[in-house]
Amino acid sequence: MAGEVTGGDLFRLWRVAEVHLPRVADVFLDANRLLGGSTGGSDEFRISGPAYPGSSVMASAVGAAWENMRAELQAMTEQIGVTVLDAAQGVRNATQAYIDIDAANADLLREYLDDPNNLDRASAASNPPLPGSDEDPGTPYPTA
Repeated sequence: MAGEVTGGDLFRLWRVAEVHLPRVADVFLDANRLLGGSTGGSDEFRISGPAYPGSSVMASAVGAAWENMRAELQAMTEQIGVTVLDAAQGVRNATQAYIDIDAANADLLREYLDDPNNLDRASAASNPPLPGSDEDPGTPYPTA
């Protein structure tokens, strides 16, 4: 797999980390904020509301159950949203690690090839022409 990674693959990983996963996380974090805003201010499912229409009892089992469920849903959506953002950071880290290792290997290869002692003298066709040799293209004649 590592031998098959291209710049296009790295771009796709970048898009996953920077575009797709943050949008997925946004759905869950929006739901989290929506659930957080549903505590009070509304007549539906009030904890201290009448148990049923016309009731003098001011405790609602539905309101208490909704509050517990809302709190659990809010915690769940927050955890999922944060986990998705953590996954995006993991993809960023993996992409950067590959780029760093690839750059380091390119530097090692460049250093190796810059040393004339590492050239395969037995196979001149696979090596660049040596400066000053018959195969060296030299420099063009200056024009006036």
